[in-house]
Amino acid sequence: MGRRKNGLGTFTILPDGRYRMRLRMGFNNAGGARILTVTGTSETDCLKKMKKKAAEYENSPSTAGTSLIKKITVTELCNIHLNEHLSQKDRLKPKAADRRESTIKNQIEPYKIGRLQTSSVTSQDVSEHIETLLQEGKLSVSSVEKTFDVINAAFKWAENQYYIDYNPCSPVRDRIKNRLKNLKKRNSSEGIVVVLSDDQKEMLEKYVEEMDGTPVHRHLLGLSALLLMYTGIRVGELCALRWSDWSREGSTLNIGKTRNIVKDRTDSDSKYIANENSVKNYHSRTLALSVKAVKVLEKMYLINPKHGDDDYILINRRETPSNPSNYDANINKLYKEIGMPEGISGAHIFRRTKATALHSAGVSVENIASYLGDTQETVLKHYISLTKKVVAGGKVLNVVEIPVDVD
Repeated sequence: MGRRKNGLGTFTILPDGRYRMRLRMGFNNAGGARILTVTGTSETDCLKKMKKKAAEYENSPSTAGTSLIKKITVTELCNIHLNEHLSQKDRLKPKAADRRESTIKNQIEPYKIGRLQTSSVTSQDVSEHIETLLQEGKLSVSSVEKTFDVINAAFKWAENQYYIDYNPCSPVRDRIKNRLKNLKKRNSSEGIVVVLSDDQKEMLEKYVEEMDGTPVHRHLLGLSALLLMYTGIRVGELCALRWSDWSREGSTLNIGKTRNIVKDRTDSDSKYIANENSVKNYHSRTLALSVKAVKVLEKMYLINPKHGDDDYILINRRETPSNPSNYDANINKLYKEIGMPEGISGAHIFRRTKATALHSAGVSVENIASYLGDTQETVLKHYISLTKKVVAGGKVLNVVEIPVDVD
């Protein structure tokens, strides 16, 4: 059975005890991957032979693969690396592929580094690009870090495949990572968590109560906002909910899937398609519902024309499943109709509001994380961080003091 040696090549033990090593090296004339093969008495013997064969291949007049990699731009290298992963079954989830493609298109291609030849890029070029993104201030620190990760992964892949001899990201990786880590800490300590105040919650509840007689899709939007506020679930999880996920007898809601819109990478004419996946292990959960949440679901069931187990709880005006990509825009329109202040926007505020309510009620961080389907680290960092101010209705709701050590 084949196995990889430090990510370089695949080794197979033959029936006679010898070893066979296969290594992807450049491209053939048809544009596909070229595979080099050697046989030796041991892995070390194979590595020596492969090094010699790779050198011969590199210096061969007929060799185009490795030379081509060195001549292409950083943007092209990142796209080749992306396509390599897309060709591997289950390597990338559709949403992750879309995010990486977006990073290449928006944070690499338009910049100087994106136009540089792979072989000419220096560590200084990489550092300057990261600093440029930070100085522009258009991206979050996490997005800048993602950009570095995409560039570094592409160069590392090319280096591991012997396409290039040097990864310019390696010498500056630790310094860049530490700088970004410190920026995250600073931003976290200076940040403010905005949640809905009690008055704003009541405004939303009252408005939705008076939506009887409005178009079904509008009424369902209002009710779904209340469901988000009472449960703290993600919009993608909301859009994936079906009636079979709601247990009336047990007053529970099963959160097992998420729904989003991704780029259609098939041969069809569609540009984007709906994608539904199971949530990650720590995201999957069954929630005990409050009385208010149960009443919202009962109302949604009453006005929704579709009640089959596989029918979606939230549908749009075409009576098809709603999608997260449209939800924030629609919820912001609802905020304007209600008269919410400008600082209230997007659906994620409901998740922060639920986390804050649970924390204020004395629920442990561990249980809050379990209910929200998130890690304790994320809950502390983004929802109830000890260094953040939690603001509701323009007022500081609570500032949690750091406990003093007790001897």
